[in-house]
Amino acid sequence: MNVTEEKVLQAMKKAAEGHSNQKEVERMMANPKTYSQMVITSIKTGEYINHLEYRPLEKTNNGKIRKIDSPFLFTFVLQHLFLVLARPLYQRHDNYNCLHCKPECGITAKDPTKSVIHKMKHTIYDKLHLHYGVIIDERQCYQHHRPKVFRREMRRITSDRELIEFGINVCFYKNRLPIGTPTSSFVHDVIMLDFDHWMKQATRFSIRVADDNFGAVFDKEEASQLKWRIQNFWWYRYQIRAKVATIRIINLDEEFVSFSGYVIKRNGRGIAEHDKGYTRIRDNIRSAASRCKKDESWSAYYGILSKGDCYALMQKIEQKMKLRQLTEKIRINRSLDAPNINPRDLAGKQFTIYDYDIKCDSKGTPNWIKCLIGVPEVGEDENPTGRMKAFEFHGSYMYIVEFMTMAERTFGKKNMLPLEEMEIENQCGYIFKGSTNQMEYIGDSGGQTSLFTNS
Repeated sequence: MNVTEEKVLQAMKKAAEGHSNQKEVERMMANPKTYSQMVITSIKTGEYINHLEYRPLEKTNNGKIRKIDSPFLFTFVLQHLFLVLARPLYQRHDNYNCLHCKPECGITAKDPTKSVIHKMKHTIYDKLHLHYGVIIDERQCYQHHRPKVFRREMRRITSDRELIEFGINVCFYKNRLPIGTPTSSFVHDVIMLDFDHWMKQATRFSIRVADDNFGAVFDKEEASQLKWRIQNFWWYRYQIRAKVATIRIINLDEEFVSFSGYVIKRNGRGIAEHDKGYTRIRDNIRSAASRCKKDESWSAYYGILSKGDCYALMQKIEQKMKLRQLTEKIRINRSLDAPNINPRDLAGKQFTIYDYDIKCDSKGTPNWIKCLIGVPEVGEDENPTGRMKAFEFHGSYMYIVEFMTMAERTFGKKNMLPLEEMEIENQCGYIFKGSTNQMEYIGDSGGQTSLFTNS
């Protein structure tokens, strides 16, 4: 294994990318030659094995909580060093069946020969002689890959035993591949290298993104054979299984193809015609893009949306982003502006009216009201915090409008505000509690004209 100072410095720079604010990284880059010599010495003596450390983390991705083993800086540098040493060996044999976590490759890569979505659209739209496809996913591939399998597959691309053992030591943790390290996806690609070559021969079109695989063939019988052949290959070669519940055999002429966040559909037109098909993004990605609040987030979603037929959605989001930029500097003051609350949600609660506004119809009769109110805030322990949360309710609540109008005429608006300990109840319409003359018994006028009169 040829470890030089130049290669170690290259690995140190990759490890420092995006982490330059960390004190440990600052100390490393302050004396790069000293640190690189320390790394080289520890590798030559084998002492590096005693300093490989990880910290457990939990991260949420697409609603899934993943347990991640995050490497410490020294381990991180050694992992990047292994990539510097081993990646050129892998690239000599790479047939680019996998287009994920590789330089210049990706789902929406600029180079069409290394772009997942470009290749998928070309196959679905133009390769009309392929009528069926198979989508199959590996089941927990990182947890199931073992060092002995990686050692066997590495021997297919190099005879350097020292490099192979170094890769096993820095890439595996507790006899499995940790999630989230820079080497895990590379180890997976090395293990699946023979499978990538086999898929290119077994199908008319094949592509892999991490553990997701798609293959296109002529007919349904061939698709069924491909499904079982892939599962047998994985089990007898790598001792890994497929996610049986997610395996799909798809009629490319009639069904949607959902792969890598996109949904692609043929329109049944000829290869030389327009409108041969369309591409949408998955609904959960569409919803997340509509909710993005930062320019950084929008730039990531923009790359995804730009590869699909999402022009109207992109326009809508861009207009929202422009409005958000304006509202960061410009705010307007609206009368009695507070979060809206429905009167039914105030039932049984006491509140205070601090201000109100009454509107009249064309004849001058009051028929609409808007009230600014305060509701006592309650903390997590169900105890009041002493603060009043602001709300407003508005509408054509006839009896509330009538009561507030009569109160204003009698006492004057300034004199009666604020109105404390107010309650709302629904009695054939929303009213303030105790604000109407209600009858308790038939024959009791309740302050109104009796229903019965003596003749």
